[in-house]
Amino acid sequence: MKEIINKTNNISKKQIFYITFLLFFLSSIFYISWLIWVFSTILSLIFYSLITYLIYFIWKKIFRKKYLFYIDFLNYFLYKVSLWIFISILIIWWWGYYSNEINPAAIPEYTITNWEKTVIFQAMSHIWSEDFYEKIKQNLIKAKKDWYVYFYEWVRDWNEKNKQDFDKAIWIKFDKDLYENFSKLYWVINQDNSIYLNLVNNLDYNIDLSIDDIMDYYNTSKIKNNTNNILQNEEVIDINAEIVKTLSTLNEKELKILRYVNQAILNFMIWSEKTQNLITNNFWNKKLFSIILDKRNDVLSEGIIKSEHNKIYITYWLLHFKWVLENLQKNDNNWKIINTKILYPIK
Repeated sequence: MKEIINKTNNISKKQIFYITFLLFFLSSIFYISWLIWVFSTILSLIFYSLITYLIYFIWKKIFRKKYLFYIDFLNYFLYKVSLWIFISILIIWWWGYYSNEINPAAIPEYTITNWEKTVIFQAMSHIWSEDFYEKIKQNLIKAKKDWYVYFYEWVRDWNEKNKQDFDKAIWIKFDKDLYENFSKLYWVINQDNSIYLNLVNNLDYNIDLSIDDIMDYYNTSKIKNNTNNILQNEEVIDINAEIVKTLSTLNEKELKILRYVNQAILNFMIWSEKTQNLITNNFWNKKLFSIILDKRNDVLSEGIIKSEHNKIYITYWLLHFKWVLENLQKNDNNWKIINTKILYPIK
């Protein structure tokens, strides 16, 4: 008798949980996305409960076992679905809060020297917070007042044929609006390198390749290695159009949630070296990625070595630093890190 009462009480507690949770969940959906998504969610729950019950019913019939009636099965189904949604939301919320508020990504500023030249290497990305870019601007002004010159990363102009070939090689339509549109999905801004030019003086040097250079290296390496299996895609994905389309379907509340999650992803990718290595090692066109990374490392390293200036402030992608330092040390083993500062680009 006690066993029956306990079982009834347990079921009652489960019902209270899923009814309370579903009411809260549907109210949240109504607040964020309005009534149509509430109806859509309810219909989805009914539809999937019927599909699941059909599978369950057939399975029980095949093995000639007792089965629950649909109304009893629905109680079990809604409890399990509610529990799964609750745990999923809790995990995503905690991960997002931890990544954005407790342990956001740290971006280093390295100072290196061989005791003849001193280089400040500020790691960068093309989309970050406005505050991050402003802090770098102030640091650059301070450095230039101390007689530093400015080396910066910025892929130069290209001809249309190489631009089209580059898009095919990476499968994405790469244009000047790409980073600006990406920034709208992350609640950050895209890098405007013009704010760093002509500060204090005009000793600013673009130490980078153009897409024309990249494609020349790429095509030469294909001929040299006779590699016909390098992946290219004739149908290029227009990421800009996809982003604009996504933005147009979201209201401000939905976009706010998406941006918060995207920021957490961005923070996670920056502070997780394993994730960076995974992306690097699985880039679909490894030959092109190698050229984009390695050749620019060589250009920057050579620029530092051959420069007539002994104090250089650099803004460049974080992944380049390790290899640039290695190149410099091959040329002169006196090069070493003497200082590291940390900035938080999204905090």
